[in-house]
Amino acid sequence: MSKDVYELLDRISNLLRTEVRQLGAEHGLHPVHLDILSYLSRCNQFSDTPAALKEFLGITKGTLSQSITLLENKGMLTKTKDAVDKRVSHLGLTLVGKRLIEKLTPPARYLEPLSELEAASPDSVGYLKKMLAQMQAKNETQSFGICRTCRHHEDRPGSTFYCRLTELELDKKFGELICWEHQYQS
Repeated sequence: MSKDVYELLDRISNLLRTEVRQLGAEHGLHPVHLDILSYLSRCNQFSDTPAALKEFLGITKGTLSQSITLLENKGMLTKTKDAVDKRVSHLGLTLVGKRLIEKLTPPARYLEPLSELEAASPDSVGYLKKMLAQMQAKNETQSFGICRTCRHHEDRPGSTFYCRLTELELDKKFGELICWEHQYQS
């Protein structure tokens, strides 16, 4: 049974990668460039650094550096120095980058099958999240989870939450973003 699931996930992954490759090529981009734009569209302000991006994508410093330069030259992202620690850079999407990633992800032809899966099996998303968490634990990789699911996340009344790790009160909208420091609840 697990071999069947693996083969299905592998095939779905291949189809998605092929689609991303084709969509990117239409804009002079490789899949890694779209991966960078996608990540930056979903990460919080603590996770928008080249180091976090390198770890999330599992790519080399060289590939990342060349990709950042290309995306900067195409006017799709910006790189700014941290206000406190000048050794750290923060990456952000420009309006061009935001519009492109919103247009391309998820690929339009997959919206219907994804919606049908969710409707037919509401637990499917939960199962996939659990499987991802287990795989990340076995591979000893950062979880890069959604902030509101982290053990450091503390709900507050109103429009904020508290991050016990950074000791900051943050707007609730940041709770829906990917965090490099994320740790699943025990």
